Amino acid sequence: MIEIKEVSFRYEGTSASAIRDITIEFEGKKIYGVIGPNGSGKSTLLRLLNGLIPHFYRGEMKGRVLVDGIDTREASVAQLARKVGLVFQNPEHMFFSDTVYEEVSFGPKSLGINSDETRELVRQALEEVGLWEMRNRSPWSLSGGEMKRLSIACILAMKTGFLAVDEPTIGQDSLSKESLIQIFRGIREEGRGVIIVTHDLEWLEELNPDILLVLKRGSIINRGRPNDVFSDIRGLATNGLIPPYKYIIKSLIGD
Repeated sequence: MIEIKEVSFRYEGTSASAIRDITIEFEGKKIYGVIGPNGSGKSTLLRLLNGLIPHFYRGEMKGRVLVDGIDTREASVAQLARKVGLVFQNPEHMFFSDTVYEEVSFGPKSLGINSDETRELVRQALEEVGLWEMRNRSPWSLSGGEMKRLSIACILAMKTGFLAVDEPTIGQDSLSKESLIQIFRGIREEGRGVIIVTHDLEWLEELNPDILLVLKRGSIINRGRPNDVFSDIRGLATNGLIPPYKYIIKSLIGD
């Protein structure tokens, strides 16, 4: 479980808080969707989950973040990365290995997993994201969408309790988007938690997360089942969010 307790955070050199008095729990076996306009604090929320805040991004933090009972202030980013895997919006900035295979194998090796198990974990992860046939290619030779799936494979191979993803559908075609849905649902079935930040509400509606959070100016202004949140057409529109098309039609013609 990840517990965020009355957390506020203001980046160094800024006057306004990026996150304000947020309290939320993330559990395994669930998919969470996080939506909101630009500047609402979505990426900041993700950075709280594995200790990037406060260890890498400096600023003033109030409240506590607990990952499996461990206070993120008291554990290193490396220790927390074994529990929460974070996939960034621009994954190419994180690659450093010569081949796709080596990139995915780095995580398990760093955890001290033996060679035989590492090979199996890498194979499973790459097959799951559809990149096994590209295992000997350079990460930088991949398309943007393939890079995103490679970064997800790197986390899958480490078997973290949570996977947090920033804008997973950017650069993905329709088939790749559908495969991501199957990947995230599979992770949930394994008992792990998935936290997804996205502007792609049509895709998110198809994914059908267990819980949907709406952020505005650093605060959670709505949370609940997707059907309930998406049905609040006026509330979403007020925050510059366009709900999935079927909810707009439903609001026009009634039930």
